[in-house]
Amino acid sequence: MRLTELYETYQDTVEFLVVYVKEAHASDKWWLGRSRTQRAINAIAGELARTDIAEPVTLEQRRKVAASCRANLFDGVVPLYVDTMGDEVSTAYTAKPTRIYLIGTDGRVVYNPGIGPFGFNPDRLEEAIVGYLGSNPERS
Repeated sequence: MRLTELYETYQDTVEFLVVYVKEAHASDKWWLGRSRTQRAINAIAGELARTDIAEPVTLEQRRKVAASCRANLFDGVVPLYVDTMGDEVSTAYTAKPTRIYLIGTDGRVVYNPGIGPFGFNPDRLEEAIVGYLGSNPERS
């Protein structure tokens, strides 16, 4: 995944945090499964996304799914954290369906592309990182 490349390129100047939040399409809740949408996503991605994940009901279960996500999507390289069962991070950052944020050293949001999955664009994130670092030379 492109986020792994961005992490490897900018890890010395940007702190990357991926937060695994509540399962969006849990197989026991709102499962996409074999829907037309899921088939289209699979066709575009060129590989099947894992769609058989039941909603974790304990933090340990959520951590287990998150570990699998980190290994499969980020080659085990990008730091991945797990939201609490109270979903505090998801709520604070309106993390559904998918969000990428770049937050400046002052705590302000520098980049928020909007709703995913269509707003999930690592190339635009890189543009934002380069722009932010360029406007803050002491950070680069």
